[in-house]
Amino acid sequence: MRRFFITFAIFTLSRALAQEALSLPVWLESYPGTTPAVRSSDSLRESSYTVAAQPAEILEHYRKLFEGAGLPFHPNSDGIGTSIRAEAPECDLLIQIRSRAEGAFVDVNCSAKTAPSASSSPDVVKVVSGRPQSPASPPQPHTGSVDFMQMHREKAAEMGLGVHREHHDAPAPPLVWPSWLTHVNGAAVHAASGLDQAKNAMLTARYTTNVPMTEIYSFYRELLNAHEYPARSSMSTGQTTTGVVQNAIGYVEGYNYPDGAPGAYATINVRFDRTVLNGPITVTLRFTTHEYIAKRGY
Repeated sequence: MRRFFITFAIFTLSRALAQEALSLPVWLESYPGTTPAVRSSDSLRESSYTVAAQPAEILEHYRKLFEGAGLPFHPNSDGIGTSIRAEAPECDLLIQIRSRAEGAFVDVNCSAKTAPSASSSPDVVKVVSGRPQSPASPPQPHTGSVDFMQMHREKAAEMGLGVHREHHDAPAPPLVWPSWLTHVNGAAVHAASGLDQAKNAMLTARYTTNVPMTEIYSFYRELLNAHEYPARSSMSTGQTTTGVVQNAIGYVEGYNYPDGAPGAYATINVRFDRTVLNGPITVTLRFTTHEYIAKRGY
């Protein structure tokens, strides 16, 4: 079997597939009366909101939109709510609907179409470059989902402190592995203790799988969003000297502020990569918690 060594070229999916910034389809309107929080990256456009409506009403809203756009509408229960997937001309769509006490939380993802991988190629390819880097610091409060910020405002109101309450030092949340943070097939993982680069205590789990990288990417994005860890993510491709392109590396990362932001918080980081063409993918899960030191002199 011939072996082809490559220079690993990292480039975003949008650069490979489109020159313009990714945008939601014009026909894909949010539920009436909502003001979505929108986040964008080179390969993803995300819109999320909370609305005082029942999931069935939201499903009917999107059913009509899909029908008008001529797309098949196939909602599926995923155990924690309802997910709708579709391949629109503009992008690949994933809509998640989750029940909340005040109504429902909706997360709409429009992701760039991935280049087809050469699944039939028997050639082994060595990857010789590094990994994409996720942001080192947590997002500011305004970059979280509307649902997350609304929860914070309601909690502050219940305490009678208002949104602009005085902030105090807070210890890091308990470093206990979330039971829902599992293998991509739903099985439990074994987490080991360690330290991150900032010397924070950390739990890490690692496994390999032959599940397609796009499925790993979607699984952890949905999982983190569903458990109030608003996810930001990226996935990139590698290219061989013979022109074979395949998804090679990516990450999904989310932050959760249990008592509202700013404050103590927990981080979940999921990284996945492969070192050979069509080879197994290594998935690394990291869970870290952080204390909060309030600013002085205000």
